[in-house]
Amino acid sequence: MEFGIFSNGFRPHTTAAQTYQEDLAEIIHADKLGFKYAFISEHHGEPVYIDKIDTLPVPELLMCKAAALTKQIRMGAAVKLIHLAHPVDTAIQAAVTDHVVGNGRFIFGFGSGFPNPLFAGERGLSHTDRHGRMRESLELILKCWNAPEPFDWDGKYWQGKSIVATPRPLTLPHMPLATATDTEENIDLAGARGYTLLRAQLEPPGSIRKKADRYARAAKAAGRSNPLANLTVARYVYLADSRSEAMDDLRPAINYELGYQKARGLIRIITSNYDIGIKGDDVSFDQLAEAGIYFLGDPDSVAKQLRDFYDEAGGFGTLLIVAGKNWATPEKVFRSMQLFADHVAPKLASLVPVRDPDVVAA
Repeated sequence: MEFGIFSNGFRPHTTAAQTYQEDLAEIIHADKLGFKYAFISEHHGEPVYIDKIDTLPVPELLMCKAAALTKQIRMGAAVKLIHLAHPVDTAIQAAVTDHVVGNGRFIFGFGSGFPNPLFAGERGLSHTDRHGRMRESLELILKCWNAPEPFDWDGKYWQGKSIVATPRPLTLPHMPLATATDTEENIDLAGARGYTLLRAQLEPPGSIRKKADRYARAAKAAGRSNPLANLTVARYVYLADSRSEAMDDLRPAINYELGYQKARGLIRIITSNYDIGIKGDDVSFDQLAEAGIYFLGDPDSVAKQLRDFYDEAGGFGTLLIVAGKNWATPEKVFRSMQLFADHVAPKLASLVPVRDPDVVAA
């Protein structure tokens, strides 16, 4: 197993600059600890966030700065909402980022993102058509990276004349790709093409296993071996000297964030995924921790929790621990990351997902 962080930002500060500096500090610390990956959320503005919570709508800019301050960590968006911008511009931005980050460290992560119709509506686009628009965006982006001469595009959603997209990516034919998706068509596409499949921190292990099976079947049908090594799963992980200490450290910040997530509709997604004995949006951190959504405590107990989760999910190649939060103090967050690297990662590093996909019932 390999390890990384998922910088899934939520920081209530007076300026985005402070948030970006704290995100950068965590990425730099992860790099020093030997984490291999940093996936960074693309977060767009929503009414509930205005003048209260910072957002990062262009994570590639943060990656470019982080590349100069780190040595080996690989970075990608989780995810770039490629249905919101013209694919020619997206292709050019990604290629430039590949060159600036350098050394094969940039991953093009893409997807449709949180299902809020606001984002498409702001741009005069249809929310209903976002998945079809995303798939066409991907094909046009790939052509931009590899077309030997100017070309025209007359698609269902996008058009262009005499398209020239330079520079080409530094990594040819293109940088590695990763996607977060729940649609069967896109899971099949990712498996067949060998794209990394990203699974979010709120998804139950049974659901991860089911989607991993579909992904693996598509990959094997395309002749790809050991596809579950390309499955990347995020989890909330925080280490302290005890579970009670960890919960005390996190409770104020997480309960504060839950207030915003209620307004966004995310709590309904959580309560539909987990049997926590309540209905509606009235949920607390303690209830979510009791349901097993957070992996908390001393290194030995957290390592066991994660190993049990790995087995229930059917195995995966990379574990991302969630970062980018206003949890505890920076010193305690850094200590948690250090404890993970020193005492938890070594107990999980030997895990290799080699199982065959589960048999589909007739």
